[in-house]
Amino acid sequence: MPVAAWRWFLCAAILWVAAPVLGQDRVAMGEKIVAEALNSPGAYEILAHLTDRIGPRLSGSRNADLAVRWTTEQFRQWGIPVRNERVMVPRWVRGAERARLVSHNNQRLVLTTLGGSVATPAEGITADVIEVRSLDELPGLGRAKIAGRIVFYSAAMDMKLVEAGSAFAAYSKAADFRSRGADAASKYGALAVVTRSVASASLRTPHTGALRYKEGRKIPAAALAAEDAMHLQRLLAKGDRVRLNLVLTPQTLADVASANVVAEIRGVENPQEIVLIGGHLDSWDVGTGAIDNGAGVAMVMETMRLFKQLGIRPRRTIRCVLFMNEENGLRGGRAYAADHAAELDRHVAAIESDGGASKPMGFRTTLGGADRDAFAARMNRVLRRVGATEFATVEKHTGADTSRIIDAGVPGFGYASDPRHYFDYHHSPADTLDKVDRDELNGGVAAIAALAYLISEEDQPIPRPAKRKSEE
Repeated sequence: MPVAAWRWFLCAAILWVAAPVLGQDRVAMGEKIVAEALNSPGAYEILAHLTDRIGPRLSGSRNADLAVRWTTEQFRQWGIPVRNERVMVPRWVRGAERARLVSHNNQRLVLTTLGGSVATPAEGITADVIEVRSLDELPGLGRAKIAGRIVFYSAAMDMKLVEAGSAFAAYSKAADFRSRGADAASKYGALAVVTRSVASASLRTPHTGALRYKEGRKIPAAALAAEDAMHLQRLLAKGDRVRLNLVLTPQTLADVASANVVAEIRGVENPQEIVLIGGHLDSWDVGTGAIDNGAGVAMVMETMRLFKQLGIRPRRTIRCVLFMNEENGLRGGRAYAADHAAELDRHVAAIESDGGASKPMGFRTTLGGADRDAFAARMNRVLRRVGATEFATVEKHTGADTSRIIDAGVPGFGYASDPRHYFDYHHSPADTLDKVDRDELNGGVAAIAALAYLISEEDQPIPRPAKRKSEE
């Protein structure tokens, strides 16, 4: 064999042997990250501070400001470069909320005002209740039956979907009444709206959430605890005249300045390319925001701390974003997409953690077909250690805050834990620290940290989906 041919053969052989060794190095580091994450108290300590010491973090509130300052200082103490990116956010204050069945001995009903709702008059609204099971029923009932009444949306979550592991699909369907119900009913002269809480379980705990006013006049809206919603249904089913007094005193104040918290570990080979990990720092005001979304914040913050502690120098930049105002405005996610528009083509992935903190399952992803299968095979060499091996393709988005940048063509991943009990506590007074299991929380850290690291080390960027128009 000629000398030149021998040299070619030798080089090819070296490359053939080296390629799997390099892959094994990445797997070994991924496994080390997983091991460290599973045994670290860090995530739970972060979550405990956010929930027990700071408390609920509705955007525009003092507590939300405290959370921005505290998380920023944590990154600084860990030696991770951090900055605050200004965001103007809504300031909505809940006020009093109460209801009485004046037609049935003034029995008290348990409810909570929907986020963004306008107030009733000081003395409240007293009116007959009309049950509506679907938004499609409204035109058939018409102004003649709806005007001057309180519309009661009685639909519950589909528990068959929840039990089958499709809790988020069940939630999305039921939450449509909460988000669009007031606007839809106002067009037919309704005075106010009460909905059944969007919940998969209840101990007479009402679940709040945001509504949207678009076309109709603004009318007050609240969510009833499931037990109270069923109470109204039983009375109406018997043909009783049900008359309700509803008092809600929320206020919408002027927007205030807040911030997204942005921290990053700069890449050493392709620093201009960014792997984003994030979750929303704000929460509703009725609980302390443990599963929604203190846990998500704790997971991504602990990921960054572990990388720093382990001395990981990623190929690409890993950027952590704690978004503000996901719950009642999505201002943080929109601001990030606008402020970073010039570099979105260099975002190689966006990993969002806003799906609870129970047993790790995997990730929702915008990847599909062969691209998804090949990617999952590579990632699952490490992720199988924590059982986070499912990569489920979604049609649109893998999270609310990252939706705008996914629309710009960034591959999306949404952390998925076992969803079957997530909506038992979501948006309710029961969303507190005791609902989070330390080991399951650490499993989430392990999954997110491993995925972020492995993506940062990929030889080629992940295939990008087509860009599309963002939805309002």
